[in-house]
Amino acid sequence: MSTGEDLLRLYKGEIVPRSFNAGYVALSYFVSWIGAVSTLELLNRRTFRAGWFNHLILVASSVTMGGIAIWCMHFIGNRAIVLAHDESELHIQYSGSFTAISFFLPIVVLLAAFMAIGANNKVSWWRIGGGGTLAGGAICGMHYLGNASINNYRCTYHTAHIVGATLIAVFASIVALSVFFVLRASWTDSPWKRALTAVILAGAVSGMHWTAATGTEYRLDHLNDSNQFSQITTVIVVICLSVGAALFMVVSAVYATWATRRNASKAQQVVLAAAVFDRSGRILVTLDGSLPSEKITDTYIERTRSDTFNIAHPLFHWMFQASRNWASVSSMIDGMTAHLGHLPRDGRGVRLVSDDGVLIENYDAIVRELFCVAAANLAQKLKDQLASAGTLWDEILPTGANDPQPRLDVGEPSPPAKGTSSPPSPVVETGRESRAWKHQDYGRGSLMFLVRHLEGVQDADQLEAAGFRFADITQVSGIIGSRMQIRARNLSDRLGHMAAFAEDSAMLDPGVHLAFFGVKARVGSFGFDVLVRKSARNLLPTMPVTLERLDSWQMDIIRQFDRMSVTLLLHSLEALKRLSPREVLFASQMSDAVEALRAWIDDPMFDNAVFTSKVVQAPCRAQAGQSAKSCTLVSLCLMLPIHATASSSARCEFVPLNFFKVRQITYPDSPHRAAFTRYVHRELSPIINAPPPHPPPPQTTYPQIGRGASRRGNKKFGPLSRLRRASDNSYATTVVGSGNGGDGYPNQGRLGRKSTSSARDSIHSDSTTKLWSQEAAEEQPAQHQPQHQPSSLGGIMVSQEIQVDVRQVDEDDGASTGGGGGGGGSGNPPKSPSAMSADRVTMAKAVRGAAVFDYEMENLPGGADTEEGRRHRRLGAAVIESEKGNEVITFVDELFAVVVAGGGALLYSYRPRNIPGSEGPAVPPPIYGADGTFKLPRFPRVKSRDEQIADLRKSGSAEGEYDILVIGGGATGAGVALDAATRGLKVAVVERDDFSSGTSSKSTKLVHGGVRYLEKAVWNLDYSQYQLVKEALKERKYFLRTAPHLSSWLPIMLPLDRWWKVPYYWAGTKFYDLLAGSEGIESSYFLTRSKALDAFPMLKQTDLVGALVYYDGAHNDSRMNVSIAMTAAVYGATIVNHAEVVGLTKGENGRLSGALVRDLIPERNGKKTQDFLVKAKCIINCTGPFTDSIRKLDDQECKEIVAPASGVHVILPGYYSPSNMGLIDPSTSDGRVIFFLPWQGNTIAGTTDEPTTISQNPLPDEKSIRWILNEVSHYLSPDIHVRRGDVLAAWSGIRPLVKDPKAKNTESLVRNHLIDVSSSGLVTCAGGKWTTYRQMAEDCVDAAVEEFNLPTKPFGNAPRVSGTDAVDDGAILDGTCQTHNVRLIGAHGFSKTLFINLIQHFGVETEVAKHLTESYGDRAWTVAALCKPTDLRFPARGERISRLYPFVDGEVRYAISNEYAQTAVDVLARRTRLAFLNAQAALECLPKIIDIMSQELKWDRARQEREWKDTVAFLQSMGLPEPMLSATRAQVEKGKLDFSSSLEYKMYSRHDRPPVAE
Repeated sequence: MSTGEDLLRLYKGEIVPRSFNAGYVALSYFVSWIGAVSTLELLNRRTFRAGWFNHLILVASSVTMGGIAIWCMHFIGNRAIVLAHDESELHIQYSGSFTAISFFLPIVVLLAAFMAIGANNKVSWWRIGGGGTLAGGAICGMHYLGNASINNYRCTYHTAHIVGATLIAVFASIVALSVFFVLRASWTDSPWKRALTAVILAGAVSGMHWTAATGTEYRLDHLNDSNQFSQITTVIVVICLSVGAALFMVVSAVYATWATRRNASKAQQVVLAAAVFDRSGRILVTLDGSLPSEKITDTYIERTRSDTFNIAHPLFHWMFQASRNWASVSSMIDGMTAHLGHLPRDGRGVRLVSDDGVLIENYDAIVRELFCVAAANLAQKLKDQLASAGTLWDEILPTGANDPQPRLDVGEPSPPAKGTSSPPSPVVETGRESRAWKHQDYGRGSLMFLVRHLEGVQDADQLEAAGFRFADITQVSGIIGSRMQIRARNLSDRLGHMAAFAEDSAMLDPGVHLAFFGVKARVGSFGFDVLVRKSARNLLPTMPVTLERLDSWQMDIIRQFDRMSVTLLLHSLEALKRLSPREVLFASQMSDAVEALRAWIDDPMFDNAVFTSKVVQAPCRAQAGQSAKSCTLVSLCLMLPIHATASSSARCEFVPLNFFKVRQITYPDSPHRAAFTRYVHRELSPIINAPPPHPPPPQTTYPQIGRGASRRGNKKFGPLSRLRRASDNSYATTVVGSGNGGDGYPNQGRLGRKSTSSARDSIHSDSTTKLWSQEAAEEQPAQHQPQHQPSSLGGIMVSQEIQVDVRQVDEDDGASTGGGGGGGGSGNPPKSPSAMSADRVTMAKAVRGAAVFDYEMENLPGGADTEEGRRHRRLGAAVIESEKGNEVITFVDELFAVVVAGGGALLYSYRPRNIPGSEGPAVPPPIYGADGTFKLPRFPRVKSRDEQIADLRKSGSAEGEYDILVIGGGATGAGVALDAATRGLKVAVVERDDFSSGTSSKSTKLVHGGVRYLEKAVWNLDYSQYQLVKEALKERKYFLRTAPHLSSWLPIMLPLDRWWKVPYYWAGTKFYDLLAGSEGIESSYFLTRSKALDAFPMLKQTDLVGALVYYDGAHNDSRMNVSIAMTAAVYGATIVNHAEVVGLTKGENGRLSGALVRDLIPERNGKKTQDFLVKAKCIINCTGPFTDSIRKLDDQECKEIVAPASGVHVILPGYYSPSNMGLIDPSTSDGRVIFFLPWQGNTIAGTTDEPTTISQNPLPDEKSIRWILNEVSHYLSPDIHVRRGDVLAAWSGIRPLVKDPKAKNTESLVRNHLIDVSSSGLVTCAGGKWTTYRQMAEDCVDAAVEEFNLPTKPFGNAPRVSGTDAVDDGAILDGTCQTHNVRLIGAHGFSKTLFINLIQHFGVETEVAKHLTESYGDRAWTVAALCKPTDLRFPARGERISRLYPFVDGEVRYAISNEYAQTAVDVLARRTRLAFLNAQAALECLPKIIDIMSQELKWDRARQEREWKDTVAFLQSMGLPEPMLSATRAQVEKGKLDFSSSLEYKMYSRHDRPPVAE
């Protein structure tokens, strides 16, 4: 190896050969890239040319570029230069002073370069060019200055390399900076784009360095002296700087990740953001492109179904007003912060719900405090005061990820009993949030905006200096939406609306305006929406009338136009032009305004509006130097259809009416701001200033006095307001009882309906938690009057002394007047103080200067003559309620009163409907009494069958004569009895067999209008078919209203095998929906092929293109029939089954006077019986297929009118169909329709339609059964083999089609039902179908009343069918037909969760409990009590009569004692449905049924044997296999029946071995 002397001798004064180390070359570029990335990341955070933050950013970026990207890269690059053979004596040696200078010089130059470029969002090419040139110069200068620090070599440079290196450095720097600033200015940059830009910038440094290095030669002066500044030391410094830059990048990445997670977390919360706009309309954003924001709360607690936080919510209205009057809360911010600091907290903030699920006390006030504190924090973040925080925008945007999960509602117990003072205690599972979201473009959080417009440039500069940036909305709207997870559509347009909203200059000009006041009921909830301008949502659509004011003669003309339509108004104005010049001018001005407004709205609905002579005053823009004033509005009013939209006009949209009213009292310089300030202090100061350990209850402060916040535990919406007009033309609001907005602040603009979510802004989100149950009522009255406590007078701000003239608003006067109507409130005599109720509302007139204000007041607790009342009178304690601000009557109230009172407006809307059966029970479930015993309902007693027979026998006397005797106890006969009984008529029903023993128990179990009838009506232009469908659809809803336990909605699928069928059947089902109108509940819809298979997996996939699903009703037909009959019995009708009419009697005039009746039960017991006479004024024949047999008792020569047709149904196992979806095949092989429906856990298929003969129990023919099975197999999957042995039961019902004997063509069938009165007075009701039984009964009773002049009368002392004193039936029994309102027995206490109460009290099985409640309703309590206790731990009661089905022994006992069951068939077929579900299972349990009935009815052996034979014979008609018909009771009891020859036995494998793997 060469020594130092040898090396010096060899290279002294010579050029030392060089080479390059590839590893160090790569390392040098990486270090340069790290420095360049850090520089661009820092420059990206620079927002303005001023501000210490921006200066720090500028210096740091210069250090990272000059010190790391250039200086560090240079020395690492020089370390890559290998001189000679890399001997240490030949290593480059640097001078310490020059090295230091080379470090700081590029930093200074780059500082100048970056300052030259500036921080503006607009790209300045000359600045970028100058800055890039300086940056390139810094790169080149540092390189050659660094080489100058080499003191053991003399460097020789080639000119071409110097020029090339300089060009590379300058050009690449300009390109990199241009790309960076262009991307930054357009807000399209991102970390990875900045990293790529850094590649170019690092390329400028490295490219320049290596271009220069290859043109540099090193001539040795002396060897490396290790005592001087060494190369290794330089490398260490370089490494430290590079690692520091790398750590900065890591920290930046971690911060970005944290910021992203923080934004995602905020997107699930209720958040307040700042939308600040400069004079150019640009929006203020943070460095990452989001808006400055502060969390208000994690969740908003929904206390009722309608308590949705949106712009219709009173809390939002309070926030909206507060943001326009920050002075009212700014002085209280410190107190609010301190108060919130003392409240219980968790890891995320203030806990609004305790561990046991109880809402925190003063919840609404605390939410307001959270809003105010969040606004103050947001203002502080923007380096400003709360007074300049901005005003709340009039929309709430949804945020967060979409959540398709279903709603998880948290239950709420019933309110406390009347007279108690304990508040309701909501039950919420701790730590569990309610996910309440629809799978739509909605989010899980709520985002509100404080909007502010900056007028001065200096304000914008201060914000930019504080680290914020202004950007064009179009550039950053996508970034804002992504960062903050805003799920609203058209965010860019909404931000543009905010920019216009910030100016808050939209007001009417002084003068006269023509306005369009269109309101509609809100879809899906209670409340109203009003049509407003889209560009200014605080203004109605208006057009100016070129008048300064309206004179008296003009008002006289306007009164003549009252209640005119637009067309008639224009015609009248045209006629007015023929009069004097001033009338001509006024008519022209009005006509021009109407035509201009019509063209502006550009919607046909405008022509439906009605002109009102009610002239109102609205806020308008004040003239220069004047205070705010009002302008005059003349209006066109219209109640719009509920589904009306503003889509036809891009200039209008709907907003909640109550929020629109708030907008009318929050305009700039509004006189209502002072009242709001007083209210805020009175409400919040006592809560804020309360001692932390023991906060006072809300009743001790201001809300206790009056109607406001003292009842926070109650539901949100109080009673509806009624408008009245006093004699002095000042409006007052009269309220019955005590109500509030549920939030301590009264509802903004209570206008006749409850204020809930807007159709446009209905936002259910995960930022809300629910404290209401599915059965909770929409509105709940207050349970108690809060006890008065002495007021601390804390927080009352005295603003001005006023004179108050208090007068009583008479209750009768307030209740009798309508909105906008006249009324003489002042003329009523005052009532004595002792007569004044604690809830009585009074009116206070306050005079302040020239202004007169009307206020609502409420008497303080305690009567005037009580000690407490005298004490308050001495103290002069009276509080003016109207200082809450929103109770002031505005033009909105006056116009709305005109609309709802029918003051010329056309009413097109209808009330939103609820799903029948979804409501809670009419009466609450039983509870434990004070003595600890369980209080079962006390249902009214029904007379026994023997007592009913005795009543029939008494009819022979004059006093006992019936008004109506009904023959036949099917659906129609029982319906006639119930209708007549509830009209106050004396009625009796006799049935030869049992209720529903014929056609009424053998239907398809559908309650439907009939899609096939509709198709026939359309194609055949058959109006009678159309009427039948229309009538049936109306009756369909009554089923679910009067018997929700026995009927329900059922979706029915219509599979489609050709695409051309889709529009055809879609149009048909939509027409079906349209005909249903308000009687319908769900709209039909289309399913794709995959969705259809998912809903109905058994479908055949071949040729399936999709399916249509429509809704109809289903019910338990025979139980419905029995319930109708027993309800009639409860209302006083005499109901007897197994009593045959053997003859009819006539009077001397040849008119029917009665019937001979034979009780058939004694004959079954082996006893003799005698016929007896039942006298009646009117006899009605409702015997279905047997109609003609009764008619022949009246007239042997009469022609038969019944054309019987048989319909066969089969029962298959439940696995043939889904449990919640039926199916219809409209095109079977012979053109008939077949249904395939789930029913009672099995599947019913049918029906056929064949002519037949009439018999008592017709047998289902094998041909029809095979046809049904064959048709079923056509649309089921080939994998499913439809076997004859799968038929569990089959029956044939006889449909009594009828012919009108009085029609010209007596052979034509009646499409609907027939009411016929014979010459002798026999009324025949026949035809129709199950769905229309009630309408048939109504028509029949109407005909009987008219024909026989029967004396209907109001039903006095109606029975409490519910078994409680909580509610009666609800129907107004005034002598007219009310059966559409009369609930059947079992309906009052039924709910979807009643079975849980049954399980918890009686310990019955879940399946049994559901069956009992769905078959008996609230009578399930009685049925369960009649069940025999078991010896098991569970179930504790209820012995099944068949192990396959949930029928229990208590049902048999109940059927005997409460439903007149007299035979085993009555129980098996009509009380339970076992015979219809499984004929063999019915046979197997028959011995048990006979034993229970024998015990209850005292049957002897002969009767038991007869029951066995009769029941087995009946089961043959239900499809019992032939071999079973000869079975004896002993064989069944001992299980010795030979099933080996049955089809069912042969179907199942009993010999196959398990598959063995090969």
